[in-house]
Amino acid sequence: MAWHFSTDNKPEICMKMKFLRGLFFVCVALSASSVLALAAPERGKVATVSIQKILGSSKVALDAQKILQAEVDKFQAKFKSDEDALTAMKNDIEKKSAAWSDEVRVEKEREYQKKLRDYGLKTEDAKLEMQQLEKRHMEPILKQLNDVIAEIGKKNGYSLILENTMKGLRNRTGLLYADDALDISDQVQKELDSRLKK
Repeated sequence: MAWHFSTDNKPEICMKMKFLRGLFFVCVALSASSVLALAAPERGKVATVSIQKILGSSKVALDAQKILQAEVDKFQAKFKSDEDALTAMKNDIEKKSAAWSDEVRVEKEREYQKKLRDYGLKTEDAKLEMQQLEKRHMEPILKQLNDVIAEIGKKNGYSLILENTMKGLRNRTGLLYADDALDISDQVQKELDSRLKK
């Protein structure tokens, strides 16, 4: 719309000037509200972390996992001879039981069941030992990880930090989608390693 200002028509000029003044004040008000919105603290700021990614890349977590894996390997080597002996006994019973008397077959099966139970007790003891070892090595790391996530959340004004190791319908936390830009796993992992550095 073209604006033509004629000195002959003063009421029209006044109306147009009032309109321009009004438009100017609206623009100022909108600019001010934009500045206030930028200055106001963000609400609903969200981030995601992958605990699996952090524990899979953190030096302290990997060192702890190496210790645990070494113990698992020891137990497996220790139980291999028992497993081999049980397999050999089972194969022996299956192949020869038809030629044995009932008395011999019952005795062999009883012996096999006893060794199987003993093996089961040994493996249960090993599992309990591994759980205690895992608790000793991993619990301090997980506690520190929890503290790091909470502190980063407060420091950066996050209202919510969600776990996103698995996205979509398989995710147990209910996170169906998250943009990769929201992920702060690397930041959390660096801070975790920095705190637990020996």
